[in-house]
Amino acid sequence: MSKDIDTVTLPFASNAEDIIFLSRVNHDCQVIRDLIKENIIVNEHLNRSIELLNSTLITYSSNNAFDLKAVIPIISVIIGAFIGFLLNQYHWKRTEKEKKKASSFSKIFNLISELESLSVDYWIKDTSEDDVKTEVYIKSKIRLLTSYVKSVDANQIALKNELENFTSEIFDLVTGDEFESKDRKASKSKATSISYRCTDINAVIANHY
Repeated sequence: MSKDIDTVTLPFASNAEDIIFLSRVNHDCQVIRDLIKENIIVNEHLNRSIELLNSTLITYSSNNAFDLKAVIPIISVIIGAFIGFLLNQYHWKRTEKEKKKASSFSKIFNLISELESLSVDYWIKDTSEDDVKTEVYIKSKIRLLTSYVKSVDANQIALKNELENFTSEIFDLVTGDEFESKDRKASKSKATSISYRCTDINAVIANHY
């Protein structure tokens, strides 16, 4: 019974995390699309206001008459549109910053999933001819993960510490025991531990963006 549960739980856990990740990516894309639409609308309002002011000034120049009451509403519209433009620009820059952070977490999320897949496939069976290539890939993924974790913003110190602990732990877990041994035997318990640990940390990552 326990074996059946493990068999079902491993792919289910990974699929659930993929669904969470894709949902958050779709939400981020929708936010960016909405922001672009707002930016276009604000720019159109600002352009129309400027054109209206130019038209008024041309009329004033030709008639040599200046009606302050007629110009004040136009100036107010321009000021309002300009303030809206500035706020929109600020919002845009902030969104871009959040987008970069989300992209960084996305890379770490995907890399951990790749490492999980390689490591589970490696430890679920006895030694084989492909082991040397797989071992190189595993060590390369861990090396790249270490680099990505170092680039996490210092403002995310709690998450960064957790990722650093995970990187150290997963390195010992994946490359320990009979790793790179010609007499290596399959270890379902190790494969399960690796998968669960990767799934747990990806759940944490998914909650941060």
